Amino acid sequence: MTATVAGATDAETPPADPSSETPLSERPESGPSLRDREAARVFALAIDLHRRGEFDQAVSAYSRALNLNPANADIYNNLGVCLRAQGKLAAAITCYRRALVLKPNDAGVLSNLGNTLRVMSHFNQAIVSLSKAVRMAPKSPEAVYNLGLALRDAGDSEKAQTCFESALTLRNDYAACHMDLGTTLMMKGELTKGFEEFEWRHRLPQVPPVDDSEKPRWDGSALDGKTILIRQEGGLGDLLQFARYIPLVKERKANIVVECHAKVSRLIAAMPGVDKVVMLGGQLPPYDVQIPIMSLPHVLAPGDDTLASTVPYLKPPEQSTIQLPPSHGRQMRTGLCWSPGVPSKGAVDRSCPLSRLIEVLAIPGVTAFSLQTGERAADREAEACDALLSDVGSRLTDLADLAAAIE
Repeated sequence: MTATVAGATDAETPPADPSSETPLSERPESGPSLRDREAARVFALAIDLHRRGEFDQAVSAYSRALNLNPANADIYNNLGVCLRAQGKLAAAITCYRRALVLKPNDAGVLSNLGNTLRVMSHFNQAIVSLSKAVRMAPKSPEAVYNLGLALRDAGDSEKAQTCFESALTLRNDYAACHMDLGTTLMMKGELTKGFEEFEWRHRLPQVPPVDDSEKPRWDGSALDGKTILIRQEGGLGDLLQFARYIPLVKERKANIVVECHAKVSRLIAAMPGVDKVVMLGGQLPPYDVQIPIMSLPHVLAPGDDTLASTVPYLKPPEQSTIQLPPSHGRQMRTGLCWSPGVPSKGAVDRSCPLSRLIEVLAIPGVTAFSLQTGERAADREAEACDALLSDVGSRLTDLADLAAAIE
């Protein structure tokens, strides 16, 4: 039994449930000791807390259960799953390794270990662990899928595709596997088939539905003056990436309304072909058809040459209050941003400490500007870089300002 964990694309073996064991009342009189019974009770409590998302309390309960019964591999595995959900990846790996000492051939624990190693970019170790999991459970679509993820992230798209296709022969309706097969095909340049498989993302339980009205989804047919609502999907980066397809929709003689986050609304409104922008969650104007923005390439199926000839496709608004000081001589003006605005729990931190970038500021002919916003903008002062790194981030109100600064 496996389950896809929200926030991760791999399939994680869920907490073991002691309720599947023989009830204490049905065991022989020479059954478990009081200590074992208390360990089972605390283990069940930990699982209940874990499933409710109360991870701190669950970790404490798992730890108490281990103190009572340190020979239970399932407790170590569950503790590892819980720690990974908290982003404590190194500790999770240690738990999985302790579990494997007790159960060296457990496919679920091997998969969990391999998944976490993959997230930490230890790809070779991940492939070793996940390959063993597949050997232990060759008929498990989750195990084969997880191995495919590690191979893909290690750069072996061909073997990854083989794994994903093999997993789908074991379970054809495996939505996460279809989606990752799609992204792998895109990496190989097979865009048409890749975007077709990518449509399976809408069947993932952790992906919120986008089409929330009775209006039909656009199928790519001529619009001839109809109004199409292009809906935001994913994060701001996804919206900006797929906005390149909006001008192709305009070629179908459409009146285009784009639903998007306020932070990106001015930038999207400045795009050619966009007739109206509405804020995410706001009142929608009348429209005839709708489509999630990440489904546009599947519907439009443009050729590579079409997209290559339409760059840049984003420009800041003509009127901007963002001005940088003039360059002194032949200075190269460079913008630095060292941390994403929203860190992802359970995943590797995508930031780069400012302390590791300071030496860049010594390169002759470079004038550096900070584009960092949010809490990590304070790193500039903490690292005594005020005189070396001019602050622009504090003046940015949205992504249109950011685009103006970059341009």
